[in-house]
Amino acid sequence: MTDQTDGQPRWRKLIQGSLLWVFAAAMTLGLTLIFSFNLVTASDVEVTVGQPAGEDIFSPRSITYESDVLLASERAKARAAVPEQYIGDGSDIGRSQLGLVTAVFSFIDAVRADTLATTETKLAYLQAIESLTIQQQTGLELLELSSADYDVAKREISRIVGDLMRQDIREDQVREYQFIARREASLELTQLQENVVTNIAPQFIVPTVFPDPDATAALREAAAEAVGPFVITIADNERIVRQGEPVTDLDIEKLTQVGLLQRQLDWRDLAAIFVASLLSVVLMTMYWHQFFWPHLRDNGRYLTVLTSLLLVFAAIAKLMLTGGSFFPYLFPMAALSMLLSVIYDVRLSLTVTIIMAALFGFLAPNSLELAAYTAVGGILAILTLQDAQRINAFFRAGLAAAIGYCAVILVFRLNQDIIDVLDMLELMGYAVVNGILSSALTLVGFFIMGSLFGITTTLQLQELARLDHPLLQELLRRAPGTYHHSIMVANLAEQAAEQIKANSALIRVGAFYHDIGKMNRPPFYSENQEGVNPHDALDPQTSARIILSHVSDGLDLAKRYRLPYRIQRFIAEHHGTRLVKGFYFKAQELVDEGEVIDPTKFRYAGPRPRSRETAVVMLADVIESTSRALQPNSEKAIEKLVNSLIDEDLTEGQLDESGLTLGDIRKIRESFIKTLKGRFHVRVKYPGNEALLPENEQAGVAETAVAPANPPANGTPTAVNNEEVS
Repeated sequence: MTDQTDGQPRWRKLIQGSLLWVFAAAMTLGLTLIFSFNLVTASDVEVTVGQPAGEDIFSPRSITYESDVLLASERAKARAAVPEQYIGDGSDIGRSQLGLVTAVFSFIDAVRADTLATTETKLAYLQAIESLTIQQQTGLELLELSSADYDVAKREISRIVGDLMRQDIREDQVREYQFIARREASLELTQLQENVVTNIAPQFIVPTVFPDPDATAALREAAAEAVGPFVITIADNERIVRQGEPVTDLDIEKLTQVGLLQRQLDWRDLAAIFVASLLSVVLMTMYWHQFFWPHLRDNGRYLTVLTSLLLVFAAIAKLMLTGGSFFPYLFPMAALSMLLSVIYDVRLSLTVTIIMAALFGFLAPNSLELAAYTAVGGILAILTLQDAQRINAFFRAGLAAAIGYCAVILVFRLNQDIIDVLDMLELMGYAVVNGILSSALTLVGFFIMGSLFGITTTLQLQELARLDHPLLQELLRRAPGTYHHSIMVANLAEQAAEQIKANSALIRVGAFYHDIGKMNRPPFYSENQEGVNPHDALDPQTSARIILSHVSDGLDLAKRYRLPYRIQRFIAEHHGTRLVKGFYFKAQELVDEGEVIDPTKFRYAGPRPRSRETAVVMLADVIESTSRALQPNSEKAIEKLVNSLIDEDLTEGQLDESGLTLGDIRKIRESFIKTLKGRFHVRVKYPGNEALLPENEQAGVAETAVAPANPPANGTPTAVNNEEVS
């Protein structure tokens, strides 16, 4: 057991350490395969199946080979020559149908013999027979026939059905045999008898044999296997294709066999592509190791996303380059740039954009224009993409990319000796389409990334930020105080996020959901209490256990409602590993002298905030709850509250893994203080409104109007951090 426990971190470190190697190997191999696909050199012979040959083509050598084209053609003919096979025992089906005839006419006999029923009732009985469709006229004729004529008609129907149902009748032959059944009626019948027989007898004709696909397939395969092989001999200098005659598949096969259409891979180009791919991947890997590896906790997920994006767009680039002359100008580089900018950061996006643009220009081949075209469009999209929480921001960035594309086209076309204005305008039109297409692809990419990899996207955040989300509505109904607290935390944290350039949309949504676990036991949290504190009747350990459980309860709810992974991190990290000091101190007071209280039972499981966003929400959460409890009413009191709470978290190391700098923390302090000043601004109480106040406060209005109350001298806020406050 000890060895397994000790071994897990080693294996985990080994896997983590190998992720970059796996990324580098996969990317190098993937880019090389994609860019070298169909990288071939064709011969000078140009022919198209079905089109007339432009010249006579002669074999450069003699060859004998087995023709796959002739073999496939003849085998197809052999299969088609085998008829469909059928299976079935017609005699059994015939007996069954004769039995059905007997049963039907037994019922008709009973209807005819019913002396109490009216003609309309009898007719309804006849038309209710499930296996038979009797028209009104035929039913009336059945009832009008005399007993002797009726017996003759009945025997005639049985004879016809018995004779025909001995035959092998396929489903496609049923209508033919039903026609025969009408013609089989005896000429000795009266007109009424003939009408009854020709209307009823054909309805008992059904298929007696059915297709046997297994037997048919076996016979056809046996026939195909019996065909061939077909050996073709081509002599040296023999004419394979005659000028003006349509080229056939057999001609193509012959040309390929003699080497005139043999396509050979150029290994020098393959080596060049491999080196280019390797160099590009090395640059990206070194960048990742330098700026992301020490800080990003979920390297595996984000490396997988990066690999997927790069390989997909590499494949798109290859398809664009193998298309028409204008297709390269539709390559949506700006979409990749914007996706990387939002999912990762601007610096990585710029680096990858430049690298991919260089590869694109290299493959064009060696086109400086296309390299500059894709690079400028992508870079402009990145630098223009502001406020990525709004959808129209992506279309503005796409428009900026289109302008950059057009500018590059002008740079490379205006300095030519002969300027083709129409061609230049056409390319600029493609550039505009590219910008619009890139914006749309970016939004689609966000949707796909969120679905496949659990990446939190702008569209997801917009959906989760709606206050009519089912989980927020449930929180509002069950714990309205917590709901209001979450809204206030979101406002407080969002203002701070904008100051440090953090993801304010992510912070706002994370703040909305960080306390959803409280809805399981709302009365145990002060913001939901109405004069009664259930903790008064509980021991400190039980109270602490209830308070601590709101984190695990929140994570359970988040998984049930499928909240994104990054939103779940706010729930898990918004208290870090703080101590629930209120109940911990209370427990110490209640124990006997010398007895030690285990602090781990009063401490949150954590982890500590591992991103700037979760750290901001953690600070906003404790400051909002503490300020609501203490109600600071002066600038100094607000500053003291904010500074003491943040300093305490700094001292305890709660922010050590968050990535916040001292400069960020300074800006967060200033933002919190500014926001709280606006919230707790104290207005002077002027005389004349005393009737609106409680009786115990009316006497102090005059004094308050002259000098607002000062905060208590001992009003030093302490970050108790327990849910009696927050």
